Amino acid sequence: MLRAAILASLISLAPIVASAGPNAQLLASISARLSQWNVGEVDYNALTTAQAGALHLKLTNAPPRFSNRAHFFRQELLIILDDKAPDKK
Repeated sequence: MLRAAILASLISLAPIVASAGPNAQLLASISARLSQWNVGEVDYNALTTAQAGALHLKLTNAPPRFSNRAHFFRQELLIILDDKAPDKK
């Protein structure tokens, strides 16, 4: 009975948690690593959770800064940052 009540309360909070933005620790981690890639000014408060997650995963596997792949990697970062509108195609 108690387990069902806890589960029901968590399910009722699910839309609130899903609509929350990325947390401050994730944004700080992204900003520290993104500053090395010369992507320009980034409004971290406007990033969606999906963008923050994608940037985090992309930056985790970043190539060396002056490698052959660095230019393409920077372009991939800019694509993630530019994808602000979910209905944009």
